[in-house]
Amino acid sequence: MERFLEDYGLVAVFISLVTTPFGNPIPEDVSLFFAGALANNFPDSVDILDALVVGYLGVTLGDCIAWTMGQRVGLHPTGFIARLIGPNGLKRVEGFYNRWGSWAIVICRQFPGFRLPCFFFAGASGMRFSKFIAVDGSAAIITTGVFVTLGYSLADYETVEPWLTRFRHVAFLLLALVGSILIYRVFIYQSELRKQRMQVQDEE
Repeated sequence: MERFLEDYGLVAVFISLVTTPFGNPIPEDVSLFFAGALANNFPDSVDILDALVVGYLGVTLGDCIAWTMGQRVGLHPTGFIARLIGPNGLKRVEGFYNRWGSWAIVICRQFPGFRLPCFFFAGASGMRFSKFIAVDGSAAIITTGVFVTLGYSLADYETVEPWLTRFRHVAFLLLALVGSILIYRVFIYQSELRKQRMQVQDEE
């Protein structure tokens, strides 16, 4: 177990952070805390700077995925989001971003449970990616620094070992899930290409 954590602990942290928009049940803060805990317990293999960099990259990439998902879905009056929250809810979401702009990202970044929907709606409401990544990337420095430092300062191996074991198991499951989704998407894509070719041949 210790050998695994020394070699692959930060990889598991990165995977956990990036897969948050896909329903990963491990909170972002917990993943960052574990990154700091790894640096505390395995200083010969995991440097605190590495933990901070991996944590920051995982956080911001996960946020960008959430923004992209929202940007692709959009807030069209007859679209998925409009049907989900209703026309009044749609107007409130647009009003929220029109009123608060960049501060909406800064505020939501610091509160677990608000991040994913906030970043999703940032993309859906039309916020430019350059603006989003500039604001979110700056705010993520605070989140990453605080929780990685807490993990580094407070966590010893005996205290966190049971949770790290669970973390490893969940990371493996998430990796398998992501791989399965990618394989499925490739299969569907290839099937659609074959159908299109067949339609073209029939038309000819």
